[in-house]
Formats: sequence, C-alpha cells, structure tokens
Amino acid sequence: MINLITEKNFNLNLVKIKTYKPFNEDILKSIDSLSKKIIHSKEAKRSSEIMALGFWMRKSNIYSYKKRYDEDVTKFSNGLGMLFHVPPSNIETGFAYSLFFGLITGNTNILRLPKNSKKIANFLISKINSLKKYQKKILKELIYLVTFERNDELINDISNIADARLIWGSDETINFFKSLKTKISCRDMFFSDKFSLCLINSDDIVKLSKNEMNVLTKKFYNDTYLIDQNACSSPHLILWTGKNIENAKKKFWKKMSIVIKQNYNLKHFAAIDKFNSAMIYSASKNEKIKIDNNENYLIRINLKKLDKKIDKLKGKWGLFYEFNNKNKFIINLPFSKKYQTMTYFGYKKNEIEKMIDNSNIHSLNRLVPVGSSLDMNLYWDGYDIVSTLTRKISFS
Repeated sequence: MINLITEKNFNLNLVKIKTYKPFNEDILKSIDSLSKKIIHSKEAKRSSEIMALGFWMRKSNIYSYKKRYDEDVTKFSNGLGMLFHVPPSNIETGFAYSLFFGLITGNTNILRLPKNSKKIANFLISKINSLKKYQKKILKELIYLVTFERNDELINDISNIADARLIWGSDETINFFKSLKTKISCRDMFFSDKFSLCLINSDDIVKLSKNEMNVLTKKFYNDTYLIDQNACSSPHLILWTGKNIENAKKKFWKKMSIVIKQNYNLKHFAAIDKFNSAMIYSASKNEKIKIDNNENYLIRINLKKLDKKIDKLKGKWGLFYEFNNKNKFIINLPFSKKYQTMTYFGYKKNEIEKMIDNSNIHSLNRLVPVGSSLDMNLYWDGYDIVSTLTRKISFS
C-alpha cells in the first residue's frame, strides 16, 4: 500500500530508484484506471478541482500529448532517475500534476507534500490503493509522498542525489533551492511566481447572443474565481481591444456579476483583503483612479497606461486591472520575465498570429482561449516536460 510518509519515518537510503520509458503503457493504464476512480468519486462531484484532475489524467488526454513526440523520444528515451518535487502550496491539486509529470516520463518521485494538500493526497492514495494489484505495484514503486516542515538538512540530502528537481514557488523559494548543492548532471525546473492576463476583442463581445455570453462568462469564471486567481495562469489584467470597448465592458461585467453571485462564496476576510488592495493601489497614485466595485464581489481598477511594473499588479478573490488597448493587432507590454499565460477571446488563429508578429509579447509562454488557463499540458512555463525529464539514447 501507498501511505503518506512522515519526516520521522522517511529513510532516503531505502528509496529504490527505477526508471521506465516515457509514456510507458503499464503506467498509462494505471493512471487511466485511477482517473476513472477519481471521476466517479463523490469527492470529484463536490470539487471541480478534483474533477478537472481526473479528466486531465484520462488515457485519451495523455495519448494526445504522446502523439506530439516522435519515436526517438517515446522509444529511445528513458526517465532520468529520481525527481525531487516541491509543488505549489496555493493550489490544493497542484502537487498531483507535478507528480504525474514524473510518472508519465518514467521517473521515481520524491514529493514534499504541502500542508493544504494532505486531504486530497489521502484521497488520491486511497484510490491508488484500490487499483488492481499490478497497477498499484508500479505506482507504489515510483511514488514517495513525504510530509515535513522546513528541514534544510533533509532538503539538502534529497537535492544531493536528485537527477532533476521540480520547484514551484516564490522567487525566494526558487533562490533558496538554487543555492543548494546538487549533482553536476541534475536538471532543474523552476516554476516561479508569474503574471497572466486576458485579451478580449470588444467588437465580438457586443455581437454575442445571450447563450453565447453565458458560455463565455462561465469560462472566465473558471479561469479566475474557481481558484481565487491563485494559479500562475489566472489573469489579473484584462486588455480590451476594438471599437466597442465601453459597451462590451458593460455587457460582459453585467453578466459576470450575475455568474459570480450565483456561484462564488465570498468570505469576509477575502472581501476585506480585496478592498484593501484596491485602496492601497489608489493611494499609491498621484492621479484620479477609476474603481468599479460591485458589492465587493467584483472590483475593477481602470489603468490609464501600462507601467513598467505592471507584473506587480496581482488581483485576488475577483480584483481585476483593466486597460483599453484599442488597436486589435498591436499589444505592447512592458518587458518582463514574469509573463506566463494570455487567454484571449474574439480572435481567430490567423489573427492571433498577426497580433504576435506585430506586438511586443514575446516573453509570454502561453496563448490559449478563455476557459483554458488552468489546462495543464506537457509544455509549461517554457519547458518541454518530457524532453527535460528524460534522457535520450543516441545511436547510429
């Protein structure tokens, strides 16, 4: 059986390192069986995050990723060995995606579990332990879920033997792990604090039918309110383009307000924190700031220009910064290494390509339609997960 391992019971010397080829058939079958158990669980019916994880793990989804890699990767590569995961603490299911990156690429995984993920981790473990014997066995030999507080000695010991490290967190966390001694061949993947935004073509918004607006606002809600804008890919800044910006704003935010009130549980501390953030921003400016507050469920701050430190403007609990960028095909963002995802609405593929060619947005890592900001894939933050976590065998 798989169990959560406490710091006291964890012995690094007993970790047995095994590797497989990426997209190993037995591992994928085990993950798919686990996916079915998750999707049909009562926990998934109560939690959209758990349901999303279950759907992401489906065989059809993982195989769609496999098709993007040629035979050299899937047939003549092998997992690196032992991966050390320090997953994000702001998303309860975040640890699971990092873990499955390691499983899909055929690696042994030591994962330091965040406090707030223990409940979901125990749920996941219970489902793994209910799998068929051979499926449970292959996952058990590749997974070590360890719970411990900040323990620099243990972190050092694991880092010393890791073949790769997947570190998710703040700049401070990343810098700490960068300072640790690792093997010369260790490959590090640092997923640091990021800033994401949303691009909306107003000319398409004003043409939407009632049903189409219902669909769009639900997707936007899932990108933002579903996880309180905590994900690095959740938008904080809304860029409006086109000739009908003010009318589009009224139409879009009016419907969003209804969706939010019907679905979102705004806690008192969140409402206070959100309002305080808006007031602090307003006080920091030597000019009149327009703030739209819809009963604290939705707060919008209108920007007159995009400052160099735009990536510092982080919204949470439904706080958004807006900027009117009337030119549909020229988006000039101040340079920053912090940009991650731009979601978009009202653009066709050829229009997105034209916009990319004309704009200063080359530091972005992802452009995806509204509703897809939380969709994890095997290309993340500029990393090719499979190529980075496997070793390719060259021969002639």
